[in-house]
Amino acid sequence: MRKSNRVQRTLALSAIVLLAGGCSNPRQAAYLNEQLNQAADAVGDIRANLSLLQSSIDSLRVVIAKQDTTIARMAAVTNVSVVK
Repeated sequence: MRKSNRVQRTLALSAIVLLAGGCSNPRQAAYLNEQLNQAADAVGDIRANLSLLQSSIDSLRVVIAKQDTTIARMAAVTNVSVVK
């Protein structure tokens, strides 16, 4: 487990303990725990989406680099100057 994940998990557990300790009603503590779990799941989903977006951006950069190379080669063969 990465250090940042351990820190986040520790902070989350600390928050649960602090908030649940202030709840005298077990139903409130359970509700709070469920809400925190849902928030953690949402953060995980956001991270997964960001990872997918980053891989898409990286892939598009490769495609653009190939297209730039092709255009530069075509310009060199036809003696056309390309302004970048």
